[in-house]
Amino acid sequence: MLGMTAIMFLVLILILFLGTPISLGIGFLGMSGILIFLSPDLLNQLSLITFSQTTSVTTLMIPLFVMMAEWLSNSGVAADMFDTIARRLHRLPGNLAIASVVASTIFSAVCGSAPATAATVGTISIPSMKKAGYDGKLAAGLQAAGGCLGILIPPSITFIMYGIITETSIAELFMAGIIPGVMMALLLIIYALVQLKLHPASNIVVTEEDKVRMEDKKAMLRHDIASIVPIMVLIIIVLGCLYTGIATATESAAIGAVGALILVIGRKRLTKACIKMTMLNTTKNSCMILFMMIGGLVFSFFLTAYGLPQELATTMLTISPNKWVTFAAVMVVMLILGCFLEPVGILMITMPFVFPTLTAMGFDPIWLGVECTIACMVGMITPPVGMNLFVLKGCVPGLDLATVIKGAIPMCILMLVSLIIIAVFPAIATFLPASM
Repeated sequence: MLGMTAIMFLVLILILFLGTPISLGIGFLGMSGILIFLSPDLLNQLSLITFSQTTSVTTLMIPLFVMMAEWLSNSGVAADMFDTIARRLHRLPGNLAIASVVASTIFSAVCGSAPATAATVGTISIPSMKKAGYDGKLAAGLQAAGGCLGILIPPSITFIMYGIITETSIAELFMAGIIPGVMMALLLIIYALVQLKLHPASNIVVTEEDKVRMEDKKAMLRHDIASIVPIMVLIIIVLGCLYTGIATATESAAIGAVGALILVIGRKRLTKACIKMTMLNTTKNSCMILFMMIGGLVFSFFLTAYGLPQELATTMLTISPNKWVTFAAVMVVMLILGCFLEPVGILMITMPFVFPTLTAMGFDPIWLGVECTIACMVGMITPPVGMNLFVLKGCVPGLDLATVIKGAIPMCILMLVSLIIIAVFPAIATFLPASM
């Protein structure tokens, strides 16, 4: 059975290295496995499985959460948020570094995507930090890591996919990501302040326009309230509905999408360009995720019908009685895959194998979802295919890839420290879900 598992992984890696999209690669492998090792008659069930899953109410939250993020990103509301936070923190040392992390944390709570968070906030934060005298590596590394919070702090697309694959409560997963996400943001801020203590940088550069606006404190206060408060209210409503049980995860996603649109209209930012980009990006990103889901369902169906996950779980329990050794091995595999694949692809490939094994060993599924997500976060800023690295290089003029990579290395270490802390103190992830 271990030999069969190894062959499956080798074939899958070969398919992906040939440049095949993940959705098509794992779907092709699953269908080939059904035809070769099982019965062709089982192919009839695939259409029913994929149709029922992709049209389910649970899956509907994916395009809704994507749309919520796109409204705020394309309207410039997120850019205003960063400017306001940086200005309000201008008396603090390292105000731009803190503002970068805080803005990423807040935007993550309405986004769900690491690349989108990194691009939206990074386009404003990195040039501002470099202009104020910050080291380019620190600025890029902070934003690369801050962007990764988009898949840990709810609403996280990665949590949604994990919940669908493992049949775990998505609402509980969302709640489980809040405290670890805030903890990781605090670690990033502490690291930035230590670096700025060793290598001082200027505070925010106040422009003549800012000086004029700051003379009218009431007008400035109204502007800042309009930039921050509506987003915070939207976050509180969406997460509050989830936590209290007033709304399901899908209903909360609908509330978030409509609330974001109302916010954009209220700020008078609903332009034709905003509508066009929001609709196009929502469709494109949602279709990409759904195609990956279909491929993953086909692959998972083959594995389950063949009995591979169950046999692998039994074998692993026999070989390694220490569950932490097995857990560490799984994390290492996910970290390696993170160097080449995006989080959704990693979950699609690994969860059908490892989830039955780790849950059989007594690991909590909610806690495991947080740990696997953090492992995927490390992959987002790890070369050669760390997506956030290339996103920042592409959206920030004058930023070279070497600078981004050098800045991201210490952030990988911080994320691994977070992973270990949550492994030692699992209540960090399980407290909020248990109190729902």
